[in-house]
Amino acid sequence: MNVIKGFKLYRKWWKTWGTLPVLAWIRAAQYYKAAEFARAVPLYRDGLAKNGHHPARTCARLDLAFCLFKIGKLTEAEQELRLAVQQSPDSREAQLRLAQFQIWIGQPLEAAWTMRRALKVLPTDADLAATFVLATIDGGGAAYLLKEAAQHLRAAEELPNQSERGKRKLAVAKARLHIERGEFDEGRERLYKLTCEGPTSLEAVLAFSELLIEEGKVPFARQQLRRGLMVAPNHPRILSLLSESYLRAGQFHSPQYALQLATNACQFGNWSSPRELHVLAEAFYSVGDKMTALLMASKAKQVGSRMMGSYRKSRSLNDLIEHLSVGSLA
Repeated sequence: MNVIKGFKLYRKWWKTWGTLPVLAWIRAAQYYKAAEFARAVPLYRDGLAKNGHHPARTCARLDLAFCLFKIGKLTEAEQELRLAVQQSPDSREAQLRLAQFQIWIGQPLEAAWTMRRALKVLPTDADLAATFVLATIDGGGAAYLLKEAAQHLRAAEELPNQSERGKRKLAVAKARLHIERGEFDEGRERLYKLTCEGPTSLEAVLAFSELLIEEGKVPFARQQLRRGLMVAPNHPRILSLLSESYLRAGQFHSPQYALQLATNACQFGNWSSPRELHVLAEAFYSVGDKMTALLMASKAKQVGSRMMGSYRKSRSLNDLIEHLSVGSLA
């Protein structure tokens, strides 16, 4: 590092944090920007070990969590996110990233409670409110929790100077609320329009694709899901919805491909989602492997029982377990 760059760096750090730079974090950030996440991890950890009370520790920990996520160490990534929230409960970024991670691994109600706690200390904004609503709906949260989330949604809609992405996410949450309240046609129409306009909204694509699969419109659902894959190629929910589409009887029925997709969904979600495990059980059953199907279905039930809410398709899962258990005794 030349003298001029070094001086600028020191001045920037002092202006931002009121301290001298932590060299380990500077080197880590260089690897981060180069997408060499495995090389960044030990440097972030070394800096945190030696600078546990540094004002930049939350930013460093969030970067460390992202690096761990990118190299597939999801359990460690979650630990770092929880530490970041614990150390800095008023950090919007830490709270939001933890909730988004919880949604990714298929624990939406955990994410809803994360957002509820966050909004006790943070002002409402579009991203926080929409995440609260969407996570509560996906997690099958209680009516009082959904009512509280909807109140934040209404407050966020009144805020000025919202980003376009924030507006779209709020619109998706509002559409999902209409469907949840029985106003299906209006909610569906809103989701359809959101999938047709502007940049791809992952939340809209996921919600609308699931509706299309439930309606039996599998080819149209796959079109939407492939759009989603372009944005997030390893997203567990996209992969499991695609798997479901290939389990449906019809021209493109492909149990083996469904099994591959469902397995990938569970792997990328750290085997933490009862929904993705349920789809995997159905895929194993579809290819004739009833013993593994029963194992996966039982694991889905076990994971679901540890969540703060009930898995929305628990009745279907219990029916599958009962059917497979009877079959294994025959």
